[in-house]
Amino acid sequence: MDAAPNGYTFLENQPNFRSLEGILTAGGKRFRKNLVYRSGSLNKLSPGDIGRLQDIGLATVIDFRSDREVESYPSEIIPSVKQTFRITIADEARDRAMELLDRNDAMGLEQILVTDYRRMIRNDSGRFAEFFRVLEQAGDLPLVYHCAAGKDRTGIATVLLLSALGVETDIIMRDYFLSNERLESFINKLITKICEQGKNGEIIRPMMEVRPEYLRAALDEIETSFGGMENYLGSVLKADTGLLRAKYLE
Repeated sequence: MDAAPNGYTFLENQPNFRSLEGILTAGGKRFRKNLVYRSGSLNKLSPGDIGRLQDIGLATVIDFRSDREVESYPSEIIPSVKQTFRITIADEARDRAMELLDRNDAMGLEQILVTDYRRMIRNDSGRFAEFFRVLEQAGDLPLVYHCAAGKDRTGIATVLLLSALGVETDIIMRDYFLSNERLESFINKLITKICEQGKNGEIIRPMMEVRPEYLRAALDEIETSFGGMENYLGSVLKADTGLLRAKYLE
């Protein structure tokens, strides 16, 4: 398995599944092999995908999706998984996006995730704190955490985790933007499908990608509302950075 910071995708039906192994911290340590993965939804896994996840011994799943998403797109059963944690973070942007698409509101779609990233930082701190408790206490590893596309809710969770581990901003950004590469084919197919239905599918691209302004909005919210990343992690999320570094870094 590739230990490079850009992770490794090896699932046929989930291109945004990748490992955090090999990501380098400012202190020169790297994320340990086969401990933590990030992903999009696990509802369309092929038999081969399930076999690969069994081969790595996947034991714990953290699912950020809403009740509606879980009911509509239930995850495939992976026999090696021992426990699944539901840490629900609402997918509020989706409903608004459909309305804006119907109105052909390109400007609205360009701003929707800027607003949603700020909302998640303000309103979902308790959920991200729960995410850290699972990471700190998990005995059954490796684990994967995921949302639907694996780019926004999962993206913010990864930014917070890597920040807690002491990873520099440029490397955190590199991992964040890798979702665009992983999802490019899926995004283009979806846009084509929407266009075939007589709508302007291209205007939904900002909703389907990750962009600098989205992450900047989240980081700005952390700075202005919570006094910066260190305070947000320590005082708000109560992240035990020492424990996390000992557990997940080489």
